[in-house]
Amino acid sequence: MSLSDRKGLWEFSFQTHYLESKNVDFEGGADASLNEAWNWGVGIGYNFDEHWALDFDLNWNEANYSGTRVNDDASTTPVSGTLNTNSMLFTGIYNFSAKRFTPFVGASMGWTFIDTNIPTGPPQTVCWYDPWWGYTCSSFVPTKTTTEFTYGLNAGLRFDVKDNMFLRLSAGQKWIDFSNSNSTTDFLTYRFDIGFMF
Repeated sequence: MSLSDRKGLWEFSFQTHYLESKNVDFEGGADASLNEAWNWGVGIGYNFDEHWALDFDLNWNEANYSGTRVNDDASTTPVSGTLNTNSMLFTGIYNFSAKRFTPFVGASMGWTFIDTNIPTGPPQTVCWYDPWWGYTCSSFVPTKTTTEFTYGLNAGLRFDVKDNMFLRLSAGQKWIDFSNSNSTTDFLTYRFDIGFMF
């Protein structure tokens, strides 16, 4: 297998992630069961040399969930809904070989924005004067959102198909520090990238 020519090159990737289902226990006895889901993303990175690289990834996910809410009188109520997440992660990557085909490991850290889609108030209406449409109004429902610290580890294989194109396949663990959960929540993830170097 010939040597790679990625040293000093930027790269852009389209990503798909698969997250396995997960049960999360929260304070007060509440719990939620997140369904398995596909996650999509894009990334931009820089190859310092044939081995070391740094990526910045943006990805978004939508997962259905069901769970149990604990009321003040200790009774429980079943709940269900859809959870939307957006993650911003910096990932350091080490490629074991300088060749086009190489195993690699990565470590990431960043933040995940979470929208539970649980209403926190009545619908609200905002109006404004638009230069094209004139006086316009829009309604929305405020929902419970949070931003949580996120970090992860992964390992996989990279293949530089051409001087300007590569494929990556990896598996890893992702941890999200939900503020009200009993412990840091871990997710088993699988990822496939199609990328271009320039």
